[in-house]
Amino acid sequence: MVLTTSNEAVAERRETESGALARGLNVLARLHEAARPLSLQEIADSVGLPASTCHRLLQSLDTAGYIYREGALYCPAPKATCPLPLEHPLNRLRRDTILLMRELQERHGPSVLLVAFLGDHRMTVESVAGNYSVAPYFDTTVTAALHASVSGKILLSDRTPAQRDALLGPAPYPARTAATVRDRDSLFAELEEVRRRGWATNENENVTGISAVGTRLSTPSGRALGAIVLTGPNRFFSDGNEAMRDDLMRASDLLNSTSHAVRGMAQFLGI
Repeated sequence: MVLTTSNEAVAERRETESGALARGLNVLARLHEAARPLSLQEIADSVGLPASTCHRLLQSLDTAGYIYREGALYCPAPKATCPLPLEHPLNRLRRDTILLMRELQERHGPSVLLVAFLGDHRMTVESVAGNYSVAPYFDTTVTAALHASVSGKILLSDRTPAQRDALLGPAPYPARTAATVRDRDSLFAELEEVRRRGWATNENENVTGISAVGTRLSTPSGRALGAIVLTGPNRFFSDGNEAMRDDLMRASDLLNSTSHAVRGMAQFLGI
């Protein structure tokens, strides 16, 4: 009986600690999303917690160095805002790629994205906005449907059929637009082509009026670790994307063969 009580106490403590961690991360997320200092009451309201509970979480985050207080307002500290060291492989990859991305944007016009694959997740590491009036919005986490986006197709092309099925779910796949490929056999045939040639396209498949072309970044062993993508309004792609594709392939080949950051990313990802 004593042992059972002890085990229950340990489980309850772990559950409490886990809940506190989740609430603390939620507070940090709200501070990042606000992009401005917030008061205690603003934070408490945004996360749905009593002010007293929120205050204890903020004190813990302050002690750990993740936030700081400026008068009555709370702000993310450098440890939370830029947690990766400057020589982290992701930061090195950004520095190695940014000049190539700017050249691609200036030559062709659309926006350019550098996307990294963290397991089955996609992360926008860097972006260069295109030459058009509507400012594009790119978030750190890429949420575009795997089967209807260039980065998604490149990631899927690096997976086995069983892994693809697990990621995509059963066909027919959700239609983002009238051009979305929804049939399993058609999509998987395209993915095999993407694997073979190293590039993928998206022609109005995710958003009507927006197209894209991108190439794979690879580890020395040939595994896909990310993609460089040109994306924008269809008018940039009206004459085809062969020139874009060729320049993207040259940029990817250069990075794959010369960038120490690519090798660092392979080690970081364990692939």
